[in-house]
Amino acid sequence: MFTATHNMPDLDRALTRLMRRLADPKPFLTVWGQRTAKTARTTARGKGGRRFWREIARSVRVRSVGADTVSVHTAHVAGAQKEFGGTIRPKNAKALTIPVSDEARGKRASEFEGGGRDLFVLGRDKGDTIGLLGYSEGNRFHALFVLRKRVVQDPDPWWPTPAQTLRTGNDEASRWAQRELGRA
Repeated sequence: MFTATHNMPDLDRALTRLMRRLADPKPFLTVWGQRTAKTARTTARGKGGRRFWREIARSVRVRSVGADTVSVHTAHVAGAQKEFGGTIRPKNAKALTIPVSDEARGKRASEFEGGGRDLFVLGRDKGDTIGLLGYSEGNRFHALFVLRKRVVQDPDPWWPTPAQTLRTGNDEASRWAQRELGRA
């Protein structure tokens, strides 16, 4: 979860002066925030996948609009993790289960427990890797998951950059200024 705040003073100076003359700048700020949110949602959906990135995209909202600021927020727990990267540790278990077979992708280890297969760990605790979780069929071991104490995830940026956001704000402010000058 994280929030990005956009401020009118960050806009081009001439546009900022014009925008401050508006009787109520909140409609402009709302549109700026909505366009930023739309860009974030489009980028997230563009990452692909079946469900994960669509959930992140759906979580992006304009959180608040003030006198000269707008905040755009993602409520998805993995939004900031994907954007900035970092270490992931298990919360309520001894290890993270990372799928390594097609059979395990999109599933939890607990889903295999009731399937008539006895799962066991092959390997030994070494560093961050605990071993492989899988089942035996005949004389063959079928690995389902790698068990890890922690993983370090690289950033996978999806949020609009400050430069993109500022460009969007300047474009929108320019449209609003032209519209307001046309009414005068």
